[in-house]
Amino acid sequence: RIHAIAVLPLANLSGDATQDYFADGMTEALITDLARVKGLDVISRTSVMQYKATQKTLRQIARELAVDAVVEGSVIRAGDRVRITAQLIEASSDRHLWANDYDRDARDVLSLQHDVARAIAREVRATLTPQAEADLTGGRRVNPAAHDLYLKGRALVYRYNEPSIAQAIGLFEE
Repeated sequence: RIHAIAVLPLANLSGDATQDYFADGMTEALITDLARVKGLDVISRTSVMQYKATQKTLRQIARELAVDAVVEGSVIRAGDRVRITAQLIEASSDRHLWANDYDRDARDVLSLQHDVARAIAREVRATLTPQAEADLTGGRRVNPAAHDLYLKGRALVYRYNEPSIAQAIGLFEE
């Protein structure tokens, strides 16, 4: 049984480094969704982001974070489509327990995130409370441009300086 899990930063496969904020936003959303699962300890965004582009092995990372399993994967946004590839890996053996691809219209990105989190929760045999199941079911459609502005704003907030926060507020207001 898996009790503690870390979602490593999803790799940006767009080929465009300016899209890193999008991959980071998807990582954060997945962490948030999994944190709603009863009985599953999920490592914070702040702790996992230090492993973005690290050369450490999965076992080293898992040992440092004291987790039973790690989620790693990638995200690519092409036009009006978003694709997430996710893999659940047992930390002690470095063995894949589960892997899947999810592809959706950008307007359905919230459903995409919820589907990935729900699949992971089922794979680790976590108990989904009725509220968690409801939270992870479906999801309203979003305006892709508005969602993009939101994710850009979130990325700026994490820079923790006044100019970036002011710029983020402008994006949020937009």
